[in-house]
Amino acid sequence: MMGPFLTLKLNINLKPDLTMLSNEQYNQFIEKRQEARYLYLGILSEYQSIKQDLKQPIVYTKLNPHQHFLFKRILHGLKMYKQDEIEKMHWDKKRRITKVWKRGQNVINEWKQLISYKQMQPIFSIFAKSELGREIYEMPFEYLPDYKNKMTLKELGITYEDLILKFIGVKLLPKNYFSLK
Repeated sequence: MMGPFLTLKLNINLKPDLTMLSNEQYNQFIEKRQEARYLYLGILSEYQSIKQDLKQPIVYTKLNPHQHFLFKRILHGLKMYKQDEIEKMHWDKKRRITKVWKRGQNVINEWKQLISYKQMQPIFSIFAKSELGREIYEMPFEYLPDYKNKMTLKELGITYEDLILKFIGVKLLPKNYFSLK
């Protein structure tokens, strides 16, 4: 017995057939899709400002050890050091690392809230016909520093490459980050 709902399997390929494109057309397609994604995430200006200096695409696994170290220090703070290293560290250096880590966490939290807001807008547009629904739909984004967004970066579609661009944009990482040795 099938029940009241009939499920159909449709074999529809919603992705374009990229095999029919030339290399130049394929690269243009990939670049346009990447720029649209960065625009959605709000980091298109950061990408465009460093795009001219890049000799290769941004790939997290191809960063050198110094670049990894700088990124991980912002992302994890003092947790990336061993306990004996922390004990030997000067108090001022610990304070600076913690300060940068907290600022990085605030940037990530604000960004998560903004992306969550953008993802909820289409849902609220359903209710935009009523007066209350319209008010909720037209409400501008407001960052709530006391609210910690618990969604993971993966759930929101944020990669480490995106996070690196965001950190460059808010000056937690230097502009020449990809040319550091």
